[in-house]
Amino acid sequence: MTGREAEQAHDHEAWAMLARRLSPYLDLAIGLAAAAASVASLLSTDVSGIDPRLEPADPLSVAATIVAGLSLVWRRRRPVAAFAVFVTCCLLVTLTDHYIGLLSVLLLLSLYSLAAHSRRRNGVAGLVLCLLVFIGLAVLDVPDLGTSDLLQACALLLTAWALGDAIRSRRMHQAERLRIAEQEAAAARELAARAVVEERLRIARELHDVVAHSMSLIAVQAGVGGHVIRTDVAAAERALEIIAETSRRALTQTRSMLGLLRAEDADPAGSPLQSIDDLGDLVHGMREAAGIEVSLTVSGPVQTLDTAIELTAYRIVQESLTNVLKHSGARQAQVTVTYVRDGVDVEVTDHGRGGSRAPAQVGIPGGHGLVGLRERARLLGGTLEYGSLDGAGFRVAAHLPSSMAVAS
Repeated sequence: MTGREAEQAHDHEAWAMLARRLSPYLDLAIGLAAAAASVASLLSTDVSGIDPRLEPADPLSVAATIVAGLSLVWRRRRPVAAFAVFVTCCLLVTLTDHYIGLLSVLLLLSLYSLAAHSRRRNGVAGLVLCLLVFIGLAVLDVPDLGTSDLLQACALLLTAWALGDAIRSRRMHQAERLRIAEQEAAAARELAARAVVEERLRIARELHDVVAHSMSLIAVQAGVGGHVIRTDVAAAERALEIIAETSRRALTQTRSMLGLLRAEDADPAGSPLQSIDDLGDLVHGMREAAGIEVSLTVSGPVQTLDTAIELTAYRIVQESLTNVLKHSGARQAQVTVTYVRDGVDVEVTDHGRGGSRAPAQVGIPGGHGLVGLRERARLLGGTLEYGSLDGAGFRVAAHLPSSMAVAS
């Protein structure tokens, strides 16, 4: 259902609610007017001129006519009961040879109300009952019901039922459209809320990566500065400069991300997103801040990747280099980015202390960042593996698709 169709359905429902509020007063007026008009028709008509067999009005016929008219007050709220009372009163007037008068016309309104405001099977049953009653009365040769009158009555009854059934069907269709529109609106709200939560979780992960990487560099430089402060003042000053620069950069990114987390709706376009193009600055920063010789090699035909893929590739390299700094003790590391036909391969290796000979599938000592990155890669349709290299080094290898293919 389109937005315009949903709006139209809601407008129709608003009018329907207004009509439901006014319907009791309208039906009361219809019932009173029907009773008064039917009694006036019964009392004012010269029945001898219509059919000599008709009896003049008496208290019984007047009372039955009044009750029949008043039954229309409940034609919407109790359509089956109202119809049953109306038909019973009509039969009582007719079978006692009294003039039915306006009740024959109001019967069409009662049948229409039954078809429009009750179940279809009730409307069909009411139509069949009316047809059988009229045919039976014609067979009994009651006054004021000839063959032409019977045929005309049957045609009018069919028309009244068809109109009521069409109104009922249209009302059911509108109700179904409104239900679907409400379900779609609820689903859209849930989807939007889920998107906000997921975006905030993503920003929180980015915040963790920024803080973890920056704090690792700061810790290393603080150690270097403390070690050489008495023997090499220039080196200590350089360490302090790197700490200050790293702190400012981390603080700027942290403020930006916290601002997004505090916003009512996190905007992905407004968050700081790194890409493969930023790996050069990352590698340069590691060389300057940590003194690790990091080589970066990018090969293959460069492709345009989804933003999430680019950011994940950057975070894999960042987390891998952070682990080199914190755990491996290596002075050299190699970063290789290879664009392939269906995406990009990212590999980070070092020749430090390494770890277990088996691939680390639970986590590496001192941190669990790669575990989260492996899950992120899986959700994007890629893979990430990591483990020691023969006990002398560590390797992280990932393959990411060119576009997002969310895993089931």
